[in-house]
Amino acid sequence: MNQSELKDFLDQKAEQYNSPVFIESDPIQLPHRFSKKEDIEIVAFLVSTIAWGNRTSIIKNGERLLLIMQNEPMSFVQNYNEEFAKDLKFVR
Repeated sequence: MNQSELKDFLDQKAEQYNSPVFIESDPIQLPHRFSKKEDIEIVAFLVSTIAWGNRTSIIKNGERLLLIMQNEPMSFVQNYNEEFAKDLKFVR
């Protein structure tokens, strides 16, 4: 594959995957819900750590994660402490 063919291939894939139709059924929808760079990065990182199984399962578990973080990932990370975690009842 020469450089021109590679560019065409990558442009085609970017168009395919960077579209609302693809995003709405993919776990990438979760970081797309946020506008602050910090929130996007945190959600993308955390969801990638649970990315096993099918896309529906990943989205469902990502939704649960966002619920735990009260849809404020950066604030959750900045304010996390053991007492806070006990209040959320997910740390034993």
